[in-house]
Parts: sequence; structure tokens; C-alpha cells
Amino acid sequence: MKSRSLGRHHIAFLLSFILVLATKPVFAQQTAVSEAEGLKARIDAAAAALADNPRFKGMSAKDRQGLVEFVAGNMLFVLLHELGHAVASEMDIPVLGKAEDAADSFAATRLIRLGNDFSDQVVADAAKGWFMSDRRDKKEGDSVPYYDAHGLDLQRAYQFVCYLVGADPSKFKALADETKLPPDRQQSCQGDYSNALKNWEAALKPHRRAPDQPKINIDVSYGDGGKDKQLEVIAKASREIRLLEPVAQLSAETLAWPTPFALEMQNCGFINAAWVANTHKLTLCHELAADFGDLYRGYGMSKASKGKRKSK
Repeated sequence: MKSRSLGRHHIAFLLSFILVLATKPVFAQQTAVSEAEGLKARIDAAAAALADNPRFKGMSAKDRQGLVEFVAGNMLFVLLHELGHAVASEMDIPVLGKAEDAADSFAATRLIRLGNDFSDQVVADAAKGWFMSDRRDKKEGDSVPYYDAHGLDLQRAYQFVCYLVGADPSKFKALADETKLPPDRQQSCQGDYSNALKNWEAALKPHRRAPDQPKINIDVSYGDGGKDKQLEVIAKASREIRLLEPVAQLSAETLAWPTPFALEMQNCGFINAAWVANTHKLTLCHELAADFGDLYRGYGMSKASKGKRKSK
């Protein structure tokens, strides 16, 4: 995946446990809710722990919380986007159109189905992140390669907002208005969302794991941050939040994967996230999380907090 991953300037965006909702038994839904609650608690604890880190003492408690939620939420969305690529390749699901668009719709529809306060905050953060990235690109004078496999950031941003509005027009109207999605487009978004959801549910139906089917093994691993202090903070927080475990557990529980595979977070030397089919490995890079952090500090924090940090 390139967007927000292969390059610093294109951002693609979680919770693969959303796979269980709407079509799975009650026990799976209960597991998903429990995992979401546990993840939220661990994110809160990680945000509180940043108060003791010299790099973050100049930030208000609200901005530290916002930073961790923004980074964790967007990393989880990227993870789900890459899982969409994994599902398509491992289960031979036909993709008509651009593969990156299909992975975006997979991530968006799975996430939206959770429908609780935590996931609502995550989707809002993910949507706003696209717009922050576009503002950063324009400020830094970065050009966009029109031949790229991915759509433009703003196109993908508005499509994501459209999925949200299509799923729940009243809940996400404020976000649509804030991002200036025109009213006539808001009215047509229900068709976008319902089509994307229906298509993915139909594609996934033959691959749902039956209760008596064995679960495939999905390995999880976390690398350290090395000598880079920023990446080491990210590596430590990721292990404490246990970003990958809910995805691994509930992906194995809900889908009949043909082969084992692995999820990992590690230093890559560049900003990236990728599913590699021939190694059966999905990798999130610490550098990508660092980039999300920079994006939030540059474009998501309050002006008062930014001014406070500059004066120190």
C-alpha cells in the first residue's frame, strides 16, 4: 500500500474485528465489543504514560490523548486496509476496479459496522487525517503523481466521508459539513455505502468460518525502535496498546483463511505498510506511526498548545 504508507504524502487508512458484526453469531459480537473496550482502555493508559516522557511534557493532557488516539486509530485503519488486500489475494476474491479503492471500501465498511463511541471517534480521526495530509502537501509544495495506483488524497478523503454519511446521515452530518461535502453529494452517499457493504458481505460470505472449522494461526510480533528515540516510544506504546492482537484473534475467529500468516510492527527505514502475498506477512512500520504523530502535531493540535510548545 502506498497511500499514507509507501510515501509520506499519500495516506490510506481498522479494527478487523468489525468483520464479525452484522453477519456473525452473538458470541463473536460480544468478543468484538470486549476487544474494543480493552483496546480503548489501553490507548487511554498509553496517553497518560506520555506525561512522563520529556518529548511530550509540553503538550496538554487533552492533546496527548488526542495524539495517541489519532495515531492508534489511523494505524488501525491502515491495518484494516492492508487486511483487505490480504483477504482479496488469499481468498481469490475478484476485484473490479482499482485494488486500492477496494481496500479502502473494505476498511471503511468494516469499521463503520462497529457503531460505538470509540469507533465513531476513530473514523472521524481517520477522515480528518486525509484532509490534514492534503493541507501538509500543499504547504510543503509536494506534487501528486497522477499515474499512481492510488487516488488523490482528497478524493479518497471525500469518499470515506461519503461512506460515513451514507451509513448514518445524522451522526456524521457535522463531519460532512465541516469537510464541505455538498448537500447533494451527501444525499447520494447512501447508495455508495450500501453498495460497498453489500458487495463485501457477498464476497466474504463463502469464506466465513463455521463454528466447527479449525482456526488458522495468525502470528503477531512487535519489533523494537532501535536507537531512534521517537521510534522506540512508538514501539513501546504499540506493544502496550497491543495494536495487532484484536485483529489477529478476530480475523482467525471469523474467516476461514487458507494458510497461516503474520502481522508485525517494526522499523522499516521508511514510511510504509504492506501486505506481501508471497511471504504471507502484513507489516506496519513504526515510521508510519511517527508520520501520523507529526501530522497531528502540525495540523491537529490546538493553536494554544502549539504556541506553548514553541515557547519552551
